Amino acid sequence: MTSKPISRDDLLVLLSSMGVVLPKDNKLPEEELNKRLKEALDTSQEYSDVIKKEPVDPLSLPKWSSEEKTLYQASQRDSLLENLGASFPSNAVSLAKEYTFKEMKQTLLGVAYTYDLGVKEISFLTHDDTWGIFIRIIGVYCLKNDIPLTYILYKELKPTSDTPLDVLRRQVRLEQDDVTSRISDLEGRAILTLFEQNGARLDPKLLQLAESQTVKHSGFRPSFILPLCPINMRNLGSLTKDPGCEVCGKKTTSRCVQCMTAVYCSKECQREDWRTHKSACKSMKGGSWHPITVTTTMPGMPSGGFLSNINTRDSLHRHPRTQKIPSIPNSQGTKIFLAKFQVPLGNTASQMMIYDRQKDFQVFWMRNTNPKLFDEAHRSMQGRMKMYRWMKRISDNQYAICLDRAPEQDPLW
Repeated sequence: MTSKPISRDDLLVLLSSMGVVLPKDNKLPEEELNKRLKEALDTSQEYSDVIKKEPVDPLSLPKWSSEEKTLYQASQRDSLLENLGASFPSNAVSLAKEYTFKEMKQTLLGVAYTYDLGVKEISFLTHDDTWGIFIRIIGVYCLKNDIPLTYILYKELKPTSDTPLDVLRRQVRLEQDDVTSRISDLEGRAILTLFEQNGARLDPKLLQLAESQTVKHSGFRPSFILPLCPINMRNLGSLTKDPGCEVCGKKTTSRCVQCMTAVYCSKECQREDWRTHKSACKSMKGGSWHPITVTTTMPGMPSGGFLSNINTRDSLHRHPRTQKIPSIPNSQGTKIFLAKFQVPLGNTASQMMIYDRQKDFQVFWMRNTNPKLFDEAHRSMQGRMKMYRWMKRISDNQYAICLDRAPEQDPLW
């Protein structure tokens, strides 16, 4: 574990900086927040997609070649939303905690940039020089689809009055100089969490190898770095799915049937919360339900065609997911469920795409099926391109939408 655990408040800020926004008043325990942070880090580095076997042995992989791409080029994972068009990583540090993940991605991308320059030792130092992380690049190896894995040794630098930070750096360096990268305190804790998480997955023989290598100071630990991606909406939906019981923070099993927003782990917690919740509860019973007709294809698209869904949070290194259009699945049964309504970019709204959190349910609503209701729904977006509303199934291509009952807070998917 890191010498200074991340506090609960900072865990929420760090998760939020990754797009995993949980209700501010959630009661999830720190253990659950740490679990979600690790899941979010794995999602960002696409761990389950690129690592097919554990324990991980970098030395069994082919060495990385920069003939076609530099390590920096192969490690870039900006989304459409955050693509800044920079030719090299910035070394400026932002102390605003809401930018922590963005800074972390930039810092680790800087490791690749430094490697391309022929430098293999880097010091991540906090802006006030109170502590740091020293890393030594042992080698860069190639995973499937030309994804780089950077095998490192790292050590947390904790200065004392007798041994200041610059002395610690000289003690651990093998080369005459290293590159300095400035980090915030929270960013450093997040980087250590990632290094510890990946280091625990290495083949045990590598730990012995690292301990036997000639280094100037003990305390180095092995780990590896994979490119970090922005977390797309589909995965954010999974990471924010259960905000925890309104009362105790435990995993939820039910919702308030009146408003469908408050969640609980038990009837006891729901009864305990009713005095607080009843004033905010907006009953679904009073909502207006309207039938709509949906389809899996748009006009001009052949039945059994293909569909691509592009999201501005998706990393640019991946092609949009293309899938064969199926019949409408009955994945929700007769239950009320939350759906996202989205109009196309840059076109006069003549259709809306509708899908649920996991995109098991994905259909189109055409304006010409009910122009008056469609226009009312479009106005409900209030100039935005999307809205979230409750739906329920009537028949194969007939659904009902509760247009006048929006969720208390828009989810992130």
